[in-house]
This record gives sequence, C-alpha cells and structure tokens, in this order.
Amino acid sequence: MTDKKSATGAILPFGSVLKKGKIALFVFLLFLSLTQLSAKEKLFNYLKNGISFSIPENWKTISDESLPDRGYYYSAESTGKNTSGLFNLVTINKVENPVKALFVQQKNMKDEVIYKESGIEFTAIENGRFGSMDAKKIEYESVIKGTKVSGTIYCFNCSEKTYLLFFQSGIIDKKKNAKIFRMIELTFACR
Repeated sequence: MTDKKSATGAILPFGSVLKKGKIALFVFLLFLSLTQLSAKEKLFNYLKNGISFSIPENWKTISDESLPDRGYYYSAESTGKNTSGLFNLVTINKVENPVKALFVQQKNMKDEVIYKESGIEFTAIENGRFGSMDAKKIEYESVIKGTKVSGTIYCFNCSEKTYLLFFQSGIIDKKKNAKIFRMIELTFACR
C-alpha cells in the first residue's frame, strides 16, 4: 500500500481507499448479480403437437385440449392479484387462409357473451411478423368485467397447419405482459 503526501505534507491513504473502493464495487456487483438471478422467472416449457414455447411458471394453464379432427387449443393466464394477462393458441390441422381465419375469429369473438355485452372493436387486418414468420394480425379493445383490455391476434401457416395466437392484457399491466408476450414470441417454434 502506498501513501502519498498532500500539498500540506499530510499522508493520505489513497492505496487503502482504492482497495476499499474495489472491494465495495465487487460486493455491489455480486449483490446485483444475485438479485438479477433470483429475479429471473422460472419458465414452463411447452412442447406438444409440433410446437414449443416458454411462459413463466407462475402462469396458470386454463386449457390444454385436443379439438377432435380439427386441431388443438391451449390457454394460459397470469396469476396474482390485479393481473390480466391471457394467452391462447389455436392450432388448426390444415392450411387455411390467415385473413379468412382472422375474419372468422373476429365474428366469433363479437358473438361471445363476454365481449358482446361490453362491445369489442377491431382494427383492420394487416401484415405483421410473429418471430421470424410472416403473419397477418388484428388488434382489438374491449371492456371485460370492468377492466379495459387490448389484444393482438396473429395468424400464420407453418408445417401444413394454421396457428392463431391471442395475446390479451388489461391496460394496467400492459407493459409487464408485453415482456411475457415477447418471450412467448421469441421462443415459439413449429415443426
């Protein structure tokens, strides 16, 4: 350790201060790393019917069932107080026109009691991307049980099947759900 004299002739322990600063920085970085490690959510990796994706383990699977001679349906929602995230996946076992599939879905949602009572408004169908795939997408807004929600539905063909993916969130936790939805999109694969 080297001490230096100041202009007044006093000895200043710069080496000691520097060493303590490095230790404090190391402890801070270690604490930060452990905090981030514990903050990472545990994931549930879905792998079924030729598709895979990841969602947080704390999301509850609502439905995971076969649609006889048609395809497959999966649905999950966020858990916890005042949460509103919803993810649905419909797999249709044949290639369908994505625009037509979205029009059918739009009509079905308008006829559903939960949306019919409060009204549901859709944007025009437009071109989009879901992960690395070209897709068609439509967005919507509604009020469900007093909560304003917005959602996006993607539709695309992959591996001789048609996929409809629904992402819905209440306005209050839209930012938090957007991160989850992005994770699903980035981990989604079809074979």
